[in-house]
Amino acid sequence: MSNANPPFVERVVTVNGADVSCRFFRPEPDGFSFRCRVEIEWPEGVRSKSAGGVDEVQALLLAMQLVHTDLLAARENDGRSVLWLDDRSLGLPIAKSIRDWDPENRL
Repeated sequence: MSNANPPFVERVVTVNGADVSCRFFRPEPDGFSFRCRVEIEWPEGVRSKSAGGVDEVQALLLAMQLVHTDLLAARENDGRSVLWLDDRSLGLPIAKSIRDWDPENRL
């Protein structure tokens, strides 16, 4: 992780009993839009991705959906146990297309 642009928020979930950090970096200008980088520190290594939006808020919200999708895919496709505060609902924004993967989501 680079110290030049440290994450400004982090969510820690439990994957198969191990803490997994999900870090969100401040959205940065990308041409006429914004890009928000995220990192998920999986037990097998850190994966970095980014989401774009027309402004900083949309970029951050889409980055949160991206992380939520990756965590739910680990549960649905890889059979991993993914929990936040000992609950299956991860408390992150979710894309409508996968809402059935987290039916108890309250966002």
